[in-house]
Amino acid sequence: MADRPFPLDFATLNPDTRPRRWLVLPEGFEAVADPDQASPVFALAPEALLDAFKTMALEQPRVALVQEGDGQVELVERSKLFRFPDYITAQAFAVEGGSALAIYSRAVIGYSDIGVNRKRIMAWLDALKTRLS
Repeated sequence: MADRPFPLDFATLNPDTRPRRWLVLPEGFEAVADPDQASPVFALAPEALLDAFKTMALEQPRVALVQEGDGQVELVERSKLFRFPDYITAQAFAVEGGSALAIYSRAVIGYSDIGVNRKRIMAWLDALKTRLS
């Protein structure tokens, strides 16, 4: 578990430099790392947003809850063919207008994920927007 500390400190997170991860942070979030994408703002309290994110994620194929606590959830999605794990850690933060997510999705096997983590998180955020609108 040393390679996957939990909970993550999104402010000091130093993401993997290999092309096998996707980092989403709220707009203006002070962090060491630059995000790959800014999180949309949802008109919900952080706890409600994180719960909605977790519920939506667990409805996806091959996704399971690994752990939760301290305001975060960690999920794993396994690839269909080889069952390789990708870990997704999320936390919701209060922002102007509601709350926004910090999400770190990453592969742990191989050098590149060929864009899988980016595609997953973008699709999940779109699904969440649809669900909450």
